Amino acid sequence: MRLCVGTSKGIVILDPARGRVPLMVVAEPCSVWCMAQDCENPNLLYAGSVHDSHMGNARSRGALARSTDGGRIWSDITPGMARDEDVWAIATPGDRPGEVFIGTSHARILKSEQGGQNFRECTAFLKLAGRDRWSFPPPPHIPHVRSITFDPRNSSTFYVGVEEGGVFRSRDRGETFEPLNHGIYADIHSIEIDTEDPNRIYATTGRGFYCSESGDGSWRHVNGFSRSYTVPLLVQPGAIYTAAAAGPPPTWSMGSVGADALMFRSHDRGRSFEPLTLTEGGASPMRAMVMRLRRDPAGGDGDFLALLTDGSIVRMNEGGRNLQLIADRLPPVYDLVVLP
Repeated sequence: MRLCVGTSKGIVILDPARGRVPLMVVAEPCSVWCMAQDCENPNLLYAGSVHDSHMGNARSRGALARSTDGGRIWSDITPGMARDEDVWAIATPGDRPGEVFIGTSHARILKSEQGGQNFRECTAFLKLAGRDRWSFPPPPHIPHVRSITFDPRNSSTFYVGVEEGGVFRSRDRGETFEPLNHGIYADIHSIEIDTEDPNRIYATTGRGFYCSESGDGSWRHVNGFSRSYTVPLLVQPGAIYTAAAAGPPPTWSMGSVGADALMFRSHDRGRSFEPLTLTEGGASPMRAMVMRLRRDPAGGDGDFLALLTDGSIVRMNEGGRNLQLIADRLPPVYDLVVLP
């Protein structure tokens, strides 16, 4: 198994079986925030870049890149209509080769059906009521699409999370959208769907973890977290994983505690959570923040990979009971895809 890893300083290709030394480091794209992989061709990859000084990301030219050879060579495919924007989210449906959706700053959604050769805008997303009230705390207060998640049972349906604007659903591949925002804090970071019930949806936000149990747009805030700023989200059969920091990204480089982050696990479909650890000796807080959680296809049921802002990648085995450091001393790590 090889990993194509997106960091704040570009692409790194790793083979965990050969140790922690990268097989290859690719300078362009120079900064990667999010990645996706074509459903049919695993060597067709997409990488999105953002400019965010708090996270150590500083894109140069384009915000969207594509590789057709598993991450060795990349080309800029930033749509002309979004040349001055960042790409915060990328998603590919599981049943349509060549189709890719991107979410940008200014809270736009663009879609390509030709492997990124050209894009068109999902214009219905621009017409949602209340859009003019979406914002983002740091100047210039521009909201962005932070998450795009397809229903694994029906890829005509996908969910969009806007930071800060809320959760929205499309049932027709982006032709129309509906808000799902009753009772949820609008600072959305990640959205995932339950593995057993498509009406059960989970979301991480800047004020904690939320669960929607009926698909009607109403949400319940899940109590019991000792940290409030939740970011990554992974839903596995039998368990849900997330991580939470004590505060937002500007605080993560401050003081001796940094992000003061913990990982959490739920065995009851999001009704309650317990803390996990990525360090030896118990559930002690981490200075680094976990930005992504990805299923580990080389592991057993419940195994996953955690990507951290201190440049490390950790494999969690046996449902989070054991850990293995598979990469360290990288730039801040934000996403990865698994190569054949």
